[in-house]
Amino acid sequence: MQTKKEDIQTENKWMRRGSTLALFIYLGALVYSTLFIYNYYPYGKSVNLVLFDSIKLMWESGSYWLIIKNIIGNILLFMPLGFLVPLVHRKCRSFFVIALIGFTISTMIELLQYLAAHRIFDIDDILLNGLGAVVGYGVYRVSLWIYKKVKRK
Repeated sequence: MQTKKEDIQTENKWMRRGSTLALFIYLGALVYSTLFIYNYYPYGKSVNLVLFDSIKLMWESGSYWLIIKNIIGNILLFMPLGFLVPLVHRKCRSFFVIALIGFTISTMIELLQYLAAHRIFDIDDILLNGLGAVVGYGVYRVSLWIYKKVKRK
């Protein structure tokens, strides 16, 4: 018969394994969706290094689909990263570390999109993706707080 401490350790081990599996599945889907799904771009291979330029352009277009797909979509795309990484790695449980991971991975994807997929390198995508990772981290922190409150009862 296991003690309460052993039960918690077993539960934590399975939580970490499940989170690790979810993180690998997410990263595979992220790479596939950002590098291998074909998207037609009328401008072809290009670079935007002016912060908020493409966001402003999309916002002024008045196209709700464009706004949802590009602005909201880029944030949502990286939220799982900010949520799953702290579950898997104890050393990655700070706002700064998650922000750094989010911005770094997003920058790598943007570079690969430009160099290998002949698409657009957009600084606004990096900003929105990094914001998404930070929002995901916020969801992680709130979830952890709720979990601890429920666990105490």
